[in-house]
Amino acid sequence: MANTLSSWLVPVLLIVGCLALAMNILNAKKVNRSLVENVEKAQADLMVAMDTSQDCSKQLEGKSADMQAKDQQLASLTANVNTLTDEKNQIQEQVNQLQQQIDQANSEKDAVVAENDKLTNELEAAKAPKKEAPKEEPPK
Repeated sequence: MANTLSSWLVPVLLIVGCLALAMNILNAKKVNRSLVENVEKAQADLMVAMDTSQDCSKQLEGKSADMQAKDQQLASLTANVNTLTDEKNQIQEQVNQLQQQIDQANSEKDAVVAENDKLTNELEAAKAPKKEAPKEEPPK
């Protein structure tokens, strides 16, 4: 019986070992498929991230160029505002000078008109006695 038991034991152990190896191979294939899928998914995610990064970089470059253009435009407009402000101040100064000249001319005119009125009144006063003098009758 020991002989029959050992004759059956070795083949049964070999069969169990083969089944274990076959199950291990199938399990390893399953794990390998899962790992390959994970690697492919990671590569796909990496490609998406790289594309997104490139898109963001392009957008950033575009926005930077726009900002530089707007900064230049702002600097130009600021220079224009400063120039126009200086011109406005110069014109305002000229207006003030002209207003002073007008005021001075008006005061001189008023003085001349007052002098004229005074002389006119004196002339009328001087003419008035002459007119009264002929009205008087000369002595006979």
